[in-house]
Amino acid sequence: MTEKKHKMPQPVRITMAIVLWGLILWVLTFNSPPLVPVARAIFIVFVIPSGLGEWLKYKGLVDESKAMVLKLVLMIVAAVAWYFFYR
Repeated sequence: MTEKKHKMPQPVRITMAIVLWGLILWVLTFNSPPLVPVARAIFIVFVIPSGLGEWLKYKGLVDESKAMVLKLVLMIVAAVAWYFFYR
């Protein structure tokens, strides 16, 4: 099995994905103030934990088989944190 060669290293791709999600959510909230809390919740609950899980997998701190479980746990923790601190 051959590995696909990427021009950018993994941390750069993770950062770019997080920034892109932030920009997409920011653009979707233009002229729509009621969507701002929803966009903030999506970013905090889904985007940040996914990026953190990918980064931990890249660093070798988590196996690939356990990375998905870690992401789900991080999303649950982020959802609880959002519920108590940001709503």
